[in-house]
Parts: sequence; structure tokens; C-alpha cells
Amino acid sequence: MTCARMFKFQVLQGREADYAAYLRDVVTPIDEAAHRGGVFETLVTVTPDKPGAWNHGRIFTFRDAAQREAFAARMAACAGTFDGSAEATASRKVFAETLRRQVAVSDYGLS
Repeated sequence: MTCARMFKFQVLQGREADYAAYLRDVVTPIDEAAHRGGVFETLVTVTPDKPGAWNHGRIFTFRDAAQREAFAARMAACAGTFDGSAEATASRKVFAETLRRQVAVSDYGLS
């Protein structure tokens, strides 16, 4: 693993249980398919000790920068397969926004 991408989210107050169910029932199957397909190497979920602007993070690691650069398109393809249609994907994204807000996306080198 040579690099990573971290997504930081603010799970909305009162939506924590719904977000946990969304992760379990929707996000995890997409992630598992993507991992099997070689989209990323590992995934770690983190929560800060002292939540502030964000309270949930997802760190994906990659074997190289090329794998990381292809990540968004390849994840979108996995999500599209899971959703079954462009309309279902759009609905899923709208629903996700009722649960959390994306705060930041950052890329990192690993040593």
C-alpha cells in the first residue's frame, strides 16, 4: 500500500441508527463487491476521539496512485450494479444526504 483516501462525514444528529443501518445494508455490500473487484486494498472506519466538524471517517488504502485515481469511477460502477438503475442510484444518494454530510476528502501518501 502506498497511498490512501479519507472521507470525513458528519452523521446528522438523531440519524446515527439509520446511518448504521445504511452502512450495514447498502454501503457494506457495495464495498465488499468493490474490494473483491480490486478497487481498493483495505478499508478502515474511524471515529475521532473528540468529534468536531466530522464524526465518522472511512479510509481506503491503495497499492498505488493509479488504483486510487481509478477509485471513484470503479466505485460508481459497483454502486450502479448494486442499485440496478440510474434512478435507484440517484434515490440512494438523496437518501444518504438525509443521514450525513460529507465534510472532506483527502489523499495521503503512506510510508
